[in-house]
Formats: sequence, C-alpha cells, structure tokens
Amino acid sequence: MNKGVIKNIAFILLLVIAVFSAASYVNELKLRFSLQNSLLQAQGEVAQLSQEKQNLLQELRKEKELKGQLALKNRTLRSYVRAAKNRISRLFRENEHTSARLSILKAENRLLIDNRKRIYLENEQLKAGKRRIPALRKEGNRGYLLKEGKSTMKTRIEVIPVP
Repeated sequence: MNKGVIKNIAFILLLVIAVFSAASYVNELKLRFSLQNSLLQAQGEVAQLSQEKQNLLQELRKEKELKGQLALKNRTLRSYVRAAKNRISRLFRENEHTSARLSILKAENRLLIDNRKRIYLENEQLKAGKRRIPALRKEGNRGYLLKEGKSTMKTRIEVIPVP
C-alpha cells in the first residue's frame, strides 16, 4: 500500500478518534453541568430541610414548654377542684346539720307558741273568773304581795348574828 493511503487512513482514523473524543468530552461536560445543577439543587434542599428541622425543633421545644406549663396548671386546677369538692361536701354536711337544727327549732318554736296560747287562754280565764267574783273586787288587793308593781305589805327583816 501506498504510503499516502496509509497516511490518509491514519489521518481519518485520528480524525474519527478526535471527533469521538470531542463528542465524549461534550457529553461529559453536559453530564458534569447537570450533576453540578443537581448538586446545587440538593444542597438548596438540604439547607431548606435543615432550616425546617431547626424550626420544627424550636416548635417542639415551645410545645414541650407549653405542655409543662399546662401540666402545672392542670395540677393546680386539680388541687383547686379537690379543695372545692371538700368544701362542697363540708357545706352539704353543715347544711344537713343546720336543716336538722332548724327542724328542731321549728318544733320548739311551735311548742312555745302553743304554750304561749295556752298560758294566754289560762290568763284570760283567770281574769274572767276574777271579774265574776265580786268579793275580790271589793277587797282590793288583800292577800296579794304586789299591786300595780308596788308592794302591798310592810315587811321587816331582822338579821341576828348566831352566838
């Protein structure tokens, strides 16, 4: 073969290899730029997710703090409820005791009213009986110790020491 043909074949072969290498290099550059873009997007997402994580952690701390405050408030309110229940039950017991005492006082009051009526009737009967007996009206207040709030008798009290 001819030296010129071999040179041409070698040149074509080198040219094909160069074109193939250039096409491969361009594909590798495109892939590299694509990977860099993907890496930048991933880094942006990582930063965003990291920020979200920090926000969620901060929110979680706030929720835990709020939960602690609510638990403390709940304990306080439960103690108030227990105290209120104790006070209500004590007041109910006092109310029952007071109701029983009130019933007793009402019964005693009824008895006193009945006694007063009975005494009033007896007094009226005695007054009526006194008016019916004329001798008592004439005699005045003989036999009575007091008349109109004043003593009707002269009494003398002597005190003698014991020897």
